[in-house]
Amino acid sequence: MLILVKVQGARNPQCRGCQRFRANPMKSGPRSLSPTLSNGLTTVGLFAMILGTSPTFNDPLQLFFAAIVVAAWIAIAAKFALRLRKLRTWARQRLYLTSAEGLIDAASVLALPCGWLMVSEPKDALLFALAWALRYIRHTAGLALFWRVMQRSRTALLSIASLFLAIFFVASTLAYIFERQIQPEVFGSVPRAMWWAIVTLTTTGYGDVTPVTVWGRLLGGWVMVGGVVMFALQAGIIATAFAEELQRRHFLHTWDLVTTVPFFQDLGAAAIADIVRLLESRDVAEGTVIVRKGEPGDTMYFVVSGEATVQLSPAPVVLTPGSFFGEMALLFGTPRSATVVATKPSVLLVLDVADLRQLAGRRPELVNLIEAEARRRREANSTTQALPARAG
Repeated sequence: MLILVKVQGARNPQCRGCQRFRANPMKSGPRSLSPTLSNGLTTVGLFAMILGTSPTFNDPLQLFFAAIVVAAWIAIAAKFALRLRKLRTWARQRLYLTSAEGLIDAASVLALPCGWLMVSEPKDALLFALAWALRYIRHTAGLALFWRVMQRSRTALLSIASLFLAIFFVASTLAYIFERQIQPEVFGSVPRAMWWAIVTLTTTGYGDVTPVTVWGRLLGGWVMVGGVVMFALQAGIIATAFAEELQRRHFLHTWDLVTTVPFFQDLGAAAIADIVRLLESRDVAEGTVIVRKGEPGDTMYFVVSGEATVQLSPAPVVLTPGSFFGEMALLFGTPRSATVVATKPSVLLVLDVADLRQLAGRRPELVNLIEAEARRRREANSTTQALPARAG
């Protein structure tokens, strides 16, 4: 059985402290070029710079490539100047110039002028356009995520780096002591032994420098095992930090979705936090069958955005944001009584049977409300009366 409910509540902007937990992205000002166009301009300029270094092209073509690099630089500089002009006030301009995005833009503009001032050869001066590669970072969310992960785990990573340096210096010195008499050309000094130490510690093992004494081989085995352990620890630290950051972002995203559903808006922050940990968001394309009549039901759905249609006779029922459905099969163990299809691209919050039982233990009042509506709908179905989505 399906219950179709739409609970309409007054939107509480404070939501008992919910707003304190919402993500608040920093507004960095207007953009004169889209990320795709900006990255395309950067790519064209870099490819022209690279092709201009090839000796297979004649002078006219190399001049053509140089002209493309200069034209790309002019466009980048114009975009930077337009950005500063639109920010207008010095306070906003300073905030932009001291941000990572502003520093990258400034470096991109100053790259070629620095090359022309520092290098006498014009072709070599164009190589300073390599700084434009930093522009890709501005529009890459994954790199921003990586930077945040590295910041969160910097203490543990610095500890691993300190251990790495300690083993590196100890291994280099011991290798010098053990091997200098037999292989003076490669172990005749500690700086020379450092090449073997770094290659062995990173488990690269080029084989160009190897110890031959018994103590040297024992040292090599110890260094290789130590390198494996350190890199395994480093990988574990980064993987754990990535998982925590992704979980944090998922929590904030789901929080924002939950607080847009009127059914949850009168709840406090603690209750919403419990619900967010149980709900999963799902993007549904137009035309997708969400539930099918006759199937066993183990999940219920809350409509956050979009639109879904329940195929009932004599007339279908349209579900708009704020509605929820599918809980009768979840509560009473009955098959789905109707098919629900997404008639617009929609965002749904999904609650399965196991999470519903957890929610019943933590927030019984919420589950009681859902169950009361489900029983009311069940009684209406038993008398063959259609109950439309109720607006509260």
